[in-house]
Amino acid sequence: MSANTSWYLYNFRSSTIKALQDRGFAVVCLSPHDDYSQKLVEELGCRWCNLKLDNKGSNPFVDLLLFFRLLRFYKKEKPFVSFNFTVKNNIYGTWAARFSRSKVINNVSGLGTAFIREDFTSKIVRLLYRLSQPLANKVFCQNPEDMDLLIDNKLVSKNKLILIPGSGVNVNKFNPSMKLVRSFCEPFRFLFVGRLLGDKGVRELVSAAHKLASDGYSFTITLCGFAGVDNISALSPDELDSLEEFDYIQWVGSSDNIAQVYAKSDCVVLPSYREGMPRTLLEAGAMGLPSITTDVPGCRHIIIHGVNGLLCKVRCSESLADQMVAMMTLDSTSYN
Repeated sequence: MSANTSWYLYNFRSSTIKALQDRGFAVVCLSPHDDYSQKLVEELGCRWCNLKLDNKGSNPFVDLLLFFRLLRFYKKEKPFVSFNFTVKNNIYGTWAARFSRSKVINNVSGLGTAFIREDFTSKIVRLLYRLSQPLANKVFCQNPEDMDLLIDNKLVSKNKLILIPGSGVNVNKFNPSMKLVRSFCEPFRFLFVGRLLGDKGVRELVSAAHKLASDGYSFTITLCGFAGVDNISALSPDELDSLEEFDYIQWVGSSDNIAQVYAKSDCVVLPSYREGMPRTLLEAGAMGLPSITTDVPGCRHIIIHGVNGLLCKVRCSESLADQMVAMMTLDSTSYN
């Protein structure tokens, strides 16, 4: 099982790993070293192998080295099946596994930066998808629009695609009984959970926050997630430093007990540009929290406007601010 971070495998694929182990499979995790690599071994009982991978880079020679690392790994391990997650693993992992005659199942959990942007690098990524994905045995995707895009752009043949609507949520861990009762006398508590990326709409969220603060609204926004990640749309160090100037925005880093973070919030905000089937919104719903998100693939498949949350326009801080005001000014009956 390979991905671009050990954090991803631990946080998003733990249930899959346990299910495979329960069926008698030995699971080997192949990912770059981070704080979660050892947890894959100690808590999940996997064997972990380090993978040197440059998430942000587009140097073809560096990526060629990645292919040979993967090829060497697959020829040595001879896995029954390779599960790949995230873009580079899906591309180079497919080639490497097929060269070593292993079965390949790829997971497209969301068509991210490479499919949002129209720059040269993004076009190259789409070309590499077109050249690699026909070699996969199966490709999972998480919403119908992503499936149609993959088919229409001839990136994956229809007979290899399987629609799986999200990774699911453990309702024993995320449930309404944990949620604190909202106090209508205190500042409204918004929560963003995810990597601090421009493509996740973080810049629009910060702009909306400044507008609400200037209009006199009482609220806080907690940003919970990694910063400084290898992604072209990541917030810069200067942008991160500037957040400290405002008492209504708090960046708390990542959390290993995210359910407790949800429990102390009144509303989740995810102004993303595009998603697969965002786990943040699924977890918020399981906790009984409303969400504000963008009217884009993935997000609008979870949030029904006016029912379990509100939808705003993508890349539009004004629309986001309007929906945040609408959420804050709901009476107790409408909110609940």
